[in-house]
Amino acid sequence: MDSFYRLENTIREYAWGHKSHLPEFLGMENPGKKPMAELWMGAHPSAPSAIRVDGRTVGLDDWLDSDPVNTLGADVYRDFGGLPFLFKLLAAGSSLSIQAHPDKKTAEEGFQREDESGIPRDAGNRNYRDDNHKPEIIMALTTFTAMIGFRHPQDILGNFKELGIPEKELPKKMMENLSRGTPRAMKEFLSRLLTSEEDVTSRILDAAVRRTEDADIPWGPLQCKWVRRLSNQFPGDVGVLAPLFLNVLELKPGEALYQPARALHAYLEGFGVELMANSDNVLRGGLTPKNIDVPELVRVLDFEPTVPGIITPGDADENGWVRYDTPAREFALAVSNLSEKSSTRIPSGTGPSVILVLEGKIVLDDETNRLELNRGESAFIPWKTPDLFVRGVGRVSLASVKR
Repeated sequence: MDSFYRLENTIREYAWGHKSHLPEFLGMENPGKKPMAELWMGAHPSAPSAIRVDGRTVGLDDWLDSDPVNTLGADVYRDFGGLPFLFKLLAAGSSLSIQAHPDKKTAEEGFQREDESGIPRDAGNRNYRDDNHKPEIIMALTTFTAMIGFRHPQDILGNFKELGIPEKELPKKMMENLSRGTPRAMKEFLSRLLTSEEDVTSRILDAAVRRTEDADIPWGPLQCKWVRRLSNQFPGDVGVLAPLFLNVLELKPGEALYQPARALHAYLEGFGVELMANSDNVLRGGLTPKNIDVPELVRVLDFEPTVPGIITPGDADENGWVRYDTPAREFALAVSNLSEKSSTRIPSGTGPSVILVLEGKIVLDDETNRLELNRGESAFIPWKTPDLFVRGVGRVSLASVKR
């Protein structure tokens, strides 16, 4: 078994993808100006990476299955049964859906329920494509805008009162319940809002967009900007109002944001590195042409108000890595800046890991073998690997399992 394997990865072309971030980063052409959304690095069955072994190309998922103890490590194989994380480059040219990911128990139950109902796993109306949860972290490579977590109910109530909507559009009882600030009241508010009749939605949206043009509006400029932009991207979609009930924030390059299970969120714009549990389960509530299932979404959501915490990198550890801490068991994200006078160490037993070059050109070296990687290229590092050194000039990110 070699110490590292260059990865061949799949690009996913979703409608919200950016037309230039990924092509420019990967040094490839995009003559058709396709919206390239995500590059997947991992072993998820929907789009597994591939490696070269003994002169032939094999799927990373199949190769890991052939010798899981040596490739993953006995503890990772015991605890997770496979590679527990999925690493991505994410390029958002327009907003992703308002969405949440289920917790582990809900994912297992939903996956079994939809399997028993005979819904194909690749069907457009499928909510649960696997039986796993999907906590995730996004680290910005450009300025990155996101919405996550509910604002305080009193703030939401104030935002909607500013619209001047008649009581028949936003029933007084619903607004009174919202003022109580209980999770049950938040659930009722969101469910009724997301299932409003088309004519009601239209009047609320018109009032919201008009209000963003008023000088005396107390909404923040970021909220106003995104109500207008979402209205242009998704005319008639009630999700346009999300900046009034979700926290909106901008990440600077190098800053990160953690999304736990059951948190309502949407990425709005930007380019970043995303790391998550190995899952593709998404429950959507708006801002998308894909399947929307409001009842299932609101059943799963955590309705407690939150103040999202931006994760900033700390100091480098003894091996030269700056780490982004999260509560997730399945993954750990680290970054290292390399210069001609420095090298970064990947200790034996760190794997299974995926290393991705963010800037420059680097060399992976185990003192016997060398692998050169340029920006956008990646490699898989098995568990049974000696100490590795990363040399060169540039910046790299490392996805591994939390230990």
